[in-house]
Amino acid sequence: MIYTQFPDLQWLRQQAEEGFSSQKAWGGHTLPVAGWPTVILNVKATNICRDNIRGPLSVFTNVSGKSRVTCGGKQVTVQGDYFFISNHDQRYTLEIDKDTPAETLNIHFGAYFAEQVFSTLKLHPEKIIDECFFTAPHHRIELYNKLYRRDNVFNRLATELKNNQGGKLYEEEKLYDLLIHLLRQNHEVDVIAHRIPVLKNSTKQEILKRLLIATDYIHSYYHQDITLEELAGVACLSKFHFLRLFKIAFQKTPHQFISEVKVQQAKTFLKRTGMEVSAIAKALGFDNTSSFSRMFYHQTGLYPSQYR
Repeated sequence: MIYTQFPDLQWLRQQAEEGFSSQKAWGGHTLPVAGWPTVILNVKATNICRDNIRGPLSVFTNVSGKSRVTCGGKQVTVQGDYFFISNHDQRYTLEIDKDTPAETLNIHFGAYFAEQVFSTLKLHPEKIIDECFFTAPHHRIELYNKLYRRDNVFNRLATELKNNQGGKLYEEEKLYDLLIHLLRQNHEVDVIAHRIPVLKNSTKQEILKRLLIATDYIHSYYHQDITLEELAGVACLSKFHFLRLFKIAFQKTPHQFISEVKVQQAKTFLKRTGMEVSAIAKALGFDNTSSFSRMFYHQTGLYPSQYR
């Protein structure tokens, strides 16, 4: 289901707390099963605060503008080529400022749909035929609460879902492909976690969580002059413990990480806008165009004008 308006907040909260046990969707439609339905919210809005909603596995992104999402004990700004993930039964808050309109493309995976997809990945093929099709198999996978950069695969699937011309079957195929793609990206974060030199898994996950808070901060404020003290502070680690762990986990320094983020954003500006190179340099936080061009050349082997 694609909605171009947000459902009534009080109605949604009550339905979410009850797990949609009434099997009623917004607008009075009857759902085939109880539980969170699959919903795509493609809404143009300003001055929105939808707070403390118990949700399903969800992807928060925007066609244009930016929004803020609070979930998992942190708040992130979702802008440009990024998306954020919340998990089943997590509470989230979505905000859009009154002065900055946004067009959302938030994808809420139905609990039954997501569990069915995850079950097919966990079961041996010979056992799949023994699963009752009408019984939700309660397989859930926790994805990392973090900002992810949108890649070509994500952008293609998001566009196909937004412009769905193929009906329910087409939508389910694209949602399946998107879930598989999210799992692949989540696996890349697992690889980062395995590099952290801690034996106790709970400690490793806590360190990873703190490092991801720092990378979310970078993705939100890469255009500012971020200091090592700032990053260590948001990660709640001492400065040099943070630096050591960051280098081990991401196999690059924070400065190198920030430079790569700036280059990716520069590529987006160069490909999708007509901004002058000097304006792009300013938007990325460079004092002058030449320093931006040198950094871009060092990362790509091309100057910005050549890349364009």
